[in-house]
Amino acid sequence: MRSGTASRGRPADRLAKIVLAGIIPTFNEADSLPVLLERLHASMQQAGVSYEAVVVDDNSPDGTGDIAEGLASKLPVRVLHRAQKAGLASAVLDGMGLTSAELIGVMDADLSHPPEMVARLTDALENTSAQLAVGSRYVPGGGMEDWPLRRRIVSMVANWMTRLLTPVHDATSGFFVIRRSALEDVTLNPIGFKIGLEVMARANYDIYIEVPYIFTDRKHGHSKFGRREVAAFLKQLAILHWERIRRHKPWPRDAAQPRSAESSAASLSASSGSPNSGVLRR
Repeated sequence: MRSGTASRGRPADRLAKIVLAGIIPTFNEADSLPVLLERLHASMQQAGVSYEAVVVDDNSPDGTGDIAEGLASKLPVRVLHRAQKAGLASAVLDGMGLTSAELIGVMDADLSHPPEMVARLTDALENTSAQLAVGSRYVPGGGMEDWPLRRRIVSMVANWMTRLLTPVHDATSGFFVIRRSALEDVTLNPIGFKIGLEVMARANYDIYIEVPYIFTDRKHGHSKFGRREVAAFLKQLAILHWERIRRHKPWPRDAAQPRSAESSAASLSASSGSPNSGVLRR
């Protein structure tokens, strides 16, 4: 699964049991990455969570990978250098293959996902029976700031198109923490950039929880969203819907949902499995 070369981080960090690994794909995020890693470290220290940040850099021309290496001397950061830009989803899968942490988190490097929310997502898993915690814009308390109307409409339509794949309200969220056990022996397809949807549709979890957060548009750099990403998303949807027809598993339950509602949701189903990519194993 893994490609490229990886740094090992600080020796002291490798001796401690890592509870959470935060996977952070990067491409030209030199301005935002240092801020993100410092804020993440401060919030995780305050929460008392042992963690490591796994930065997967696609040979960024702006030197993001070298900056991450420099930060690894003082923060619990590991860096995986890939030879070329190969897509966000595959970057996340490569990062997952680099860690043995019990919890795996995924977030963007552009600060649209508040680093302080990682501790809240982790806490949501530790204090409920959920195996998946999703940072959600589409539950009470969540929302978006400084995002163009066109992108808001695209996001809402994209989420509507996932309704038959997962009950998660923000199925296009790329901000989540999941238990490693929910990904074991699960094949994820590294197509496009919606790795969150891939995980929500395929992972082995019975209960999920959505934690509200405010999404803010990037303050540095440029968005990678374009026609190619839209085409990849449509292809991903087609594959997941086809596999839902062929294979079924119980519809997961919202941790905030009363158990009495579980029986009515059980008749619905979601997709599982794919022949196209690597399988995460312990």
